[in-house]
Amino acid sequence: MSKNWTKIMLIMSVAILLNGCSGGENSNGKETTNTENTAGTNESPEEQMEPQAKAELKDVENKTVGTVSFLVHDGHVQIVASIEGLEPGHHGFHVHENGVCEPDAEEGPFTTAGGHFNTDGKMHSGHAGDMPSLYVNEDRSAAYSATFDRLTIDQLKEEELAVIVHSNPDNFGNIPDRYQAEGKPGPDEATMKTGDAGDRQACGVIMSTEEETK
Repeated sequence: MSKNWTKIMLIMSVAILLNGCSGGENSNGKETTNTENTAGTNESPEEQMEPQAKAELKDVENKTVGTVSFLVHDGHVQIVASIEGLEPGHHGFHVHENGVCEPDAEEGPFTTAGGHFNTDGKMHSGHAGDMPSLYVNEDRSAAYSATFDRLTIDQLKEEELAVIVHSNPDNFGNIPDRYQAEGKPGPDEATMKTGDAGDRQACGVIMSTEEETK
């Protein structure tokens, strides 16, 4: 056998081997390539889950400024928010007891949502609805994700609640005794109720996503 013929046979063998590695058939008889992920998606089961409850956030001019979604993650509630158009900085971010968002309410925008959702009669920041603060970037956008174990997904779906974004940062009632309020050490009554988070800048009624599909 000539050297040239040996080279040709070697090249053909390599080509056959490469073709076998790059293709084939799966168990259903469908041809696959090595670029396909035959095991499925890279996302975890939690990342593939659809939200079980949602709120559409609207500002005092009734303009939609974002959405807040709630789903289950490792036995906790995962809160995911995407927001545009709010003032930059830290904002109090709470679940409130009434799913009623009226921007022209007589006592002030969104006061119809009532106080913080508080099933155990605790002071702020021990309310069931006292979520971690929201931060809005200088471009007026916010992306938020947190896991939370004070609420259940069933409460969010069934209790007719609302999400509120406040105008000011939330101090969570953390006022040491070295500060004075109304001549007394520590926080005053308003701080212990709301964390001095200020006016209500945006509101969204929390609804089960099952209702959207009916």
